[in-house]
Amino acid sequence: MEPTERKEMILQEAKKLFAVKGYYQTQISDIIREAGIARGTIYQYFKNKEDLFVSLLEKYYSQWEKNAYLAEDLDLAAVSPREYFFHRIRRTLEFFAQDQDVCRIYLRMGLGLPGELESTISRFEKKIEDIIVNDLNLGVRNGHVPEDMDVRLVANLLGGALLRTAYLYFGSGVDPDFDLDRAARKICDILSPAIFLPSVP
Repeated sequence: MEPTERKEMILQEAKKLFAVKGYYQTQISDIIREAGIARGTIYQYFKNKEDLFVSLLEKYYSQWEKNAYLAEDLDLAAVSPREYFFHRIRRTLEFFAQDQDVCRIYLRMGLGLPGELESTISRFEKKIEDIIVNDLNLGVRNGHVPEDMDVRLVANLLGGALLRTAYLYFGSGVDPDFDLDRAARKICDILSPAIFLPSVP
């Protein structure tokens, strides 16, 4: 197995364990056993459990950033502000629906984590906040969102609501009857009146 393949395999096995047992209950020995590798092998790629976990988070945060960009076939010149909002919500939910292990790992994590873990999670939350703030500021500049809106407050409310919703629906697996488009549309319909000016289509 190539080194990059072996590292990816270790990350995948660790991800499954972290999703089921959590960070604190998962031991390096568990990961070694599940990956079927020698103890020394894991230390060729990661300094310790924290380093492995941070690597896992960074990998998925990078994937989330790519996912956060809107579909290339979405014509921003033609789409309404509410439709733009709907697409943002849908892509966020879609990301967590695609990997329930990542959903469980991230959305179960809390404050008070050791060292780099807490700062890694904080960086991810800041990225989410910044994307929403940028969208809201765009809405203010285009006359779609009230000028006096506290965009940071609203960004944190929206981000928290979406992450909690993702955990509720995907944290224990995706219900086969769950309709992602319908859920995103409902969320959009509920939140839009609080964000957009009444004149916005």
